[in-house]
Amino acid sequence: MKMYLLGCKQMERLTRLTLVLLGVGLSIYSLHVKKSKLENDDYEAFCDINEKISCSAIFTSKYGRGFGVLHYIVGEDHFLNQSNSLYGIFYFFIQVLGCFSDKHSTILYLLTSFGILSCIYLAFILAFVLEDFCLVCVSTYIITISLHYLNYKARNRRQKLQLLKKAA
Repeated sequence: MKMYLLGCKQMERLTRLTLVLLGVGLSIYSLHVKKSKLENDDYEAFCDINEKISCSAIFTSKYGRGFGVLHYIVGEDHFLNQSNSLYGIFYFFIQVLGCFSDKHSTILYLLTSFGILSCIYLAFILAFVLEDFCLVCVSTYIITISLHYLNYKARNRRQKLQLLKKAA
């Protein structure tokens, strides 16, 4: 019989916490890069490698705010038309709920499903409209997919537990 330091559920929660912290950190960094680039056009971020691999070009583009569409819906100066980075910080903080229990697993699963759709949209913009590559962006896409997988597992675990309780 194998002995594990942490149980499977605890390891998933630790992994989730790590992913959430990475996501929040990358979102804060992207906000910093955008602010710094807007204040100083000569600013170069660590993720600006060349003309085709430049996160600051992405963050300061019209698609870096309100996903490039909110200004059409609510107006340029509306409080909902914020930097995508702020939405990322909020999104990743919500995922912390899964660190404590599986109670919110269905909601978190739906949120990450929506997050993946957002990632697909933004990846399309990145590749085919802006014709650029962003290391920070792609990293957040990977984190979102990973969180979706963890939410899927937690949701299934919760559903199985509910079925067992009903059968008992």
